Amino acid sequence: MKPKYLNPLMAAALAATALFVPLSRAAVDPAAAVTAFGEISGNVGNIATGRLLEGARVDLPKLGLSVLTDQTGRFVLRNVPAGSHEIVATYLGLDPVTAAVVVSAGQRATRDFDLTAAVYKLQAFAVTGEREGNAAALTSQRNATNKKDVVALDAYGNLPNMNASELAVLLPGVAGSLSDEGNIIGFTVRGMPPAMNTITIDGALMGSQGGMARATRMHTITGSMFEALEVTKGHTPDKEAGSLGGTVNLKSRSTLSMKEKQRISYNFSTRIAPPGTQQIPMREQHRAHPLVNVSYQELFDVLGGERNLGVAVNLFYSEQAVGFFSTTRDFQNTVAVPAYVWDYRTQDNYNNRKQASVNTKFDFRLSANSKFSLNLIYNDAFERFRLRYLFRATTGNQASVPDNTTSGIIPGFTSRITQVRPVAGSLIDITSQMSHFYNRQRHVAFGGEHKFGALELDHDVVYSASYINGGGGDGGVLVNRVTGVGWTLDRTASDLYPRFTQTAGPDISNPASYRPNSLNFADSTNIHEVREVRGNARYRLPIAISAFLKTGFRYREERSADEGRNRRSIFLGTNSSQLPTDPTIRTFGNQKTGLNIPAWNANAISVGRRPVNPALWRDDIYFAETTKFIGTREVVETVKAAYIMTQGTIGQTGFIGGVRGEDTATESGGWVRSRFASTVAEQNADPVGAARKDYANNRRNLSGNYSKMFPSAHLTQDLTPNLKARLSWSNSFGRPPMSSLLPNETVNETAQTLTINNPSLKPQTAENWDTSLEYYFEPVGSFSASWFHKTIKDYIVAGQISGTVGSGADNGYNGEYSGFSILTSGNLGMAIVQGWELAYQQQFTFLPGLLKGLGISANATILETRGNFGSTTQTRRTGEVPGFVPQTANLSLSWRHRNLGTRININRTGEFINAFTAPGSGRNQYTLERTVVNVGAAYRLRPTLSFTADVGNIFNEAQVFYRGIADNISEYRIPGVTLTVGVSGQF
Repeated sequence: MKPKYLNPLMAAALAATALFVPLSRAAVDPAAAVTAFGEISGNVGNIATGRLLEGARVDLPKLGLSVLTDQTGRFVLRNVPAGSHEIVATYLGLDPVTAAVVVSAGQRATRDFDLTAAVYKLQAFAVTGEREGNAAALTSQRNATNKKDVVALDAYGNLPNMNASELAVLLPGVAGSLSDEGNIIGFTVRGMPPAMNTITIDGALMGSQGGMARATRMHTITGSMFEALEVTKGHTPDKEAGSLGGTVNLKSRSTLSMKEKQRISYNFSTRIAPPGTQQIPMREQHRAHPLVNVSYQELFDVLGGERNLGVAVNLFYSEQAVGFFSTTRDFQNTVAVPAYVWDYRTQDNYNNRKQASVNTKFDFRLSANSKFSLNLIYNDAFERFRLRYLFRATTGNQASVPDNTTSGIIPGFTSRITQVRPVAGSLIDITSQMSHFYNRQRHVAFGGEHKFGALELDHDVVYSASYINGGGGDGGVLVNRVTGVGWTLDRTASDLYPRFTQTAGPDISNPASYRPNSLNFADSTNIHEVREVRGNARYRLPIAISAFLKTGFRYREERSADEGRNRRSIFLGTNSSQLPTDPTIRTFGNQKTGLNIPAWNANAISVGRRPVNPALWRDDIYFAETTKFIGTREVVETVKAAYIMTQGTIGQTGFIGGVRGEDTATESGGWVRSRFASTVAEQNADPVGAARKDYANNRRNLSGNYSKMFPSAHLTQDLTPNLKARLSWSNSFGRPPMSSLLPNETVNETAQTLTINNPSLKPQTAENWDTSLEYYFEPVGSFSASWFHKTIKDYIVAGQISGTVGSGADNGYNGEYSGFSILTSGNLGMAIVQGWELAYQQQFTFLPGLLKGLGISANATILETRGNFGSTTQTRRTGEVPGFVPQTANLSLSWRHRNLGTRININRTGEFINAFTAPGSGRNQYTLERTVVNVGAAYRLRPTLSFTADVGNIFNEAQVFYRGIADNISEYRIPGVTLTVGVSGQF
């Protein structure tokens, strides 16, 4: 199917570009220029920080002319009449400066501005990073033509692991998605899950772990190489529309914005699990780990230019050790009291995440009108071993009916005590799990910006990739099991650390009571590659008002591929006493429950994904061969986009309007199982041949496409010099996971149905309305109130009838399934999401004495939702949509005096549902409200030496989940407290 709109839109974009060429020639042709006019150019910088300022405003009040400085702090006022003029440079938090400039006809006058503020003059104010970071973020936010939240990387003090994810969750409307280890691995933006929000570097999609699910993970890359983090919530035609909630962009630094010739900065820190705090034994044995960051920047004179080549090199290495304890339990499916516990687990987890990166960026100003940049990122994030020791006691399931003879659950249970009968289904599993993870991220971006009079051009070429090898390491995952065990779980004294007592069955402290249930070796390769080319042309229209016409294109190819090499071994011995136990393994679970459970180290049983003693094991060859087929798959998605828009100001009103069109084509390939699979006897006799029989002739290659248009309009109004109103209407979307585009076939012979994936599955779309009122004031202060409304359509719903399988050998299914009904995923339903975002921040430098060092930043978000979410029988509301976080809030308090700076950051995420079965169901799972408090202090002895100390999660706030009712705690994860101490400085 050919796109219905893209070719006309492309033609319009090309026609507009063709029109720009003669117009731009006239703009730069001296014969065509009006010689009675000239230009004023220069730089605006901050004396205290030595940095040139992006977004500073330069006005010529008499003529009503104004311009903002670019990323390098440079400005150009054009079409200035010859003569003497007064121009004013202003920037939030700094005192305005007025200067007289004489302009000659047909010439360019130069005037630089060095801004300062009374706060620098009145005292030896040495701790400057956070204040200036806040001012830069507010300036960028204020100058934005659309709804955007910005945070500088140094705005909230020292980041414990220099992780930009830790900053994103401090913005309005953003909630962190946590891993079991407590790392922020994704973001929910305005209620939209991580897979529906795009993460970019300088506007280009980042290759990352989670590519097949579109859930880009930002925690594997350091924030030390970036200047700011932006969350765009009002989409404009010239930017990516593929974010249902918002686009998170990491903005890199430009050395051309530096006033010094050279700058070298460093940070040497140690991350510690402090003695006296609650830590698991494995973390206590590995308390301290390093973090090193060295940054070099320098400006050079090349090719006859002056300070026109900027070189920046950032070196980073860190070890982020994580040790946590979790307890999990599952309850009877009821919200009545009491409910029995049928599944009880504990887990000790230790992991040392290591990260090493080199970021090199070159910024080259060829002339006053042309600039090029090359950004190279070489980042490795790896886990050489992750150790997990798990204990599980279980019987039956959530629907078991207790009786007096055969059931696992014994009648008479209470809300705190469950007794289990030693039936065959009452078992205990001891799991030793070793895993590794190697993520090699590479990012190359080359771009240019050019100005030819009224015409501005920019272009970028990007390659971004993530190469991942993950699996079970050498040892794999070993599960030892004992059956027929009776036990009692008593939560009377402690719900978190209940008393577990064996009452019958084989001795669970004796290794001979167990038998290996499985020994699995996971081994996979995942590749996520992004290739992108984009270009934009912006032309200043020759009319009385300030208005521009802009057009551009983007071509992106995204590839996600998996290769599986999983193996497993089957135990041939008598029992687990034939395997070596490890008495040195100490777990928090054993300490707290008083259990004496044997422990096995999988690395002592297997080496190189092979059992050490082959006499006790048999390789499951059929499983390994089928994994090669099942685990090897690939999706390639090609996106072609073009847009046309207009932008400008009329008096105090700013406007943007236009449309973006995108054509998406997908191709995928993989293997599915044949309709008539091999028998167990065939698999044992010839496992390789049986695997080939089941899969080799069932390669499927799918293709699909869809086209969408995304119009938008944005208005801003400066009601007063410090009060800005915004109103915007935009359309955006969230693409389906790439995994849903892969070949997949599930047959139901009884119902005569064949369920397949849909390669033309359309994205979810959102029509967005945003309105906000923003008030900016000195010193470095703002208050904003925003309301938004989203109408989301085309939810992805499985089980839709899409046709009937044809007959003949060429029916796409090797001639099988003739006449079967085809079921696939389609797009149905709608929902509404709306809410309020409030934000306030201020520096209290006007207060007397020590109080002038106070600063505050606070925000709150309240969301609600309703709709059918693709269901034909059910309407859901807030509290019934998994992953929808209705309330978040942040508070940051800082105090600075001379060389000392302190800060407290408080992040609160409200309660939300993460698993929904039905209204009022006991299977519904909720995440309890969580408030994390981080505190930090920094003392600057001299510019080249500062001391820092930061405590992460000072109150050891846990992740807590419950089922049905709050009393039924289903999981409790204790992450541990961390202390990061270090030295830093700048030369």
